[in-house]
Amino acid sequence: MDAVFNTLTSKQKKVYTAIETFIKSKGIPPTVREIGEMLGEKTPGAVQGILNRLEQKGVIKREIGMARSIQLVSTNSLYIEPVYIPEIKKVTKRNIQDLYSIYNLNKYQPMPPMALNSHDDCFLIKCPDNSLNKISYDDMLVISRKYELDDGDIVLVLYDNHSLLRYYYENEDPEKMTLKADDDLFGKEEFLKSEAIIVGKVICKYTIF
Repeated sequence: MDAVFNTLTSKQKKVYTAIETFIKSKGIPPTVREIGEMLGEKTPGAVQGILNRLEQKGVIKREIGMARSIQLVSTNSLYIEPVYIPEIKKVTKRNIQDLYSIYNLNKYQPMPPMALNSHDDCFLIKCPDNSLNKISYDDMLVISRKYELDDGDIVLVLYDNHSLLRYYYENEDPEKMTLKADDDLFGKEEFLKSEAIIVGKVICKYTIF
C-alpha cells in the first residue's frame, strides 16, 4: 500500500484524507457532496473524477448506485490523526480580539499535525492579499499566532483595516518594523508598531483546487 500511496497526487491524498477522517468521526462513508463540502470544492464532477482515479489505483472501492458505498481498501491508516483548526472569514479592526467568533468562523478543517508548529493557536484564512509573488488568491494560508520572527518571515498584518502579507524585517528603530512586499500598493516599508498589527506568521499554504 505504501508504494500505491506514493503514486497519489496531492489532490488525491486530500480526498483520501477527507474520506478517512469522515469515516472515523461519523462511522459511515461520506457522499460526494460531503467530500466536496469538507474540501471547499463546489463542483461534484471534480470530486467524482478524483474518486474514479482513487478507485483505479485500488485504494478505495465503491458499489454502483449506492450513495455511501466508499470503502478504504487498506485497513491500516495512511495518515497520522489530523488536528482541526478554524477557518476564518477575515481579519478586521472589529474582530481582531475575537477572530474565532462564531460570526467569523467558516468551519474547522482537518490538517496534518506535522505541518503545524503548535495547532493550539493557528487558523486558516483564504489569501487576502496578492502582494507577494509566491502566494496568490488561490491559496489557503495557515497562520500561527504563537511565533518567533526572523528576517524574511512572511506575516499577516492588519494595517488601516487592510489585511496584508509582508516579509518582516527588524528595524533599527525599536518603535518601527520593516514590512516589504514584491508589489506594494501602499508605497511604504517602514511602519510604526502602533499603526500596523502583526496578526500572525504564515507557516504553510495550500492551493485550492
